[in-house]
Amino acid sequence: MGATVRIAVLAGFLAVAACDQPERIEANEAVPAAEPAPAAAPDAMTPQALVQALYMEPAIPTAAPHVRLYFAEPLVNGLSGEEGIGFDYRHDAQDGAITDLAVEEIASGPEGSAIVARFNRGGRPVSMAWDLCRRENGEWRITNVRSVQNNWNLRDLTGADAGEDASQPAC
Repeated sequence: MGATVRIAVLAGFLAVAACDQPERIEANEAVPAAEPAPAAAPDAMTPQALVQALYMEPAIPTAAPHVRLYFAEPLVNGLSGEEGIGFDYRHDAQDGAITDLAVEEIASGPEGSAIVARFNRGGRPVSMAWDLCRRENGEWRITNVRSVQNNWNLRDLTGADAGEDASQPAC
């Protein structure tokens, strides 16, 4: 058998074999990523642990599936997209590091929870209030975040209350 025929047979064999193999990425090959990998958000997470996990994220989530790990559906569209809402609502700031983070549940019931996160940013104390709801499947989701010092909340900033009864936010 000539060299040309052997190469053609080998190429055909490799083409058929490749059909059954998943795409393989070499160790040194760059893999594009839309955003940093999410921190673990287990299904049985407590309200306090859910807020803590969001603070542990390297950046605010902006991809809708990632946002849904933490937030109730009415907030997802407003927090999704390339820029989200344009600042880090966790820190009540455009950017910058925080220190001395303490996350505490201050009220709870079978269907809702209130969390306060306290930390220092630029040497000043900051407090953020978090409201959560419990879904029928037992998972917790964030329904609002409020800045204690700067009088804003995510429901207003995202338009989550448009056309909805604000006293009964969807979970």
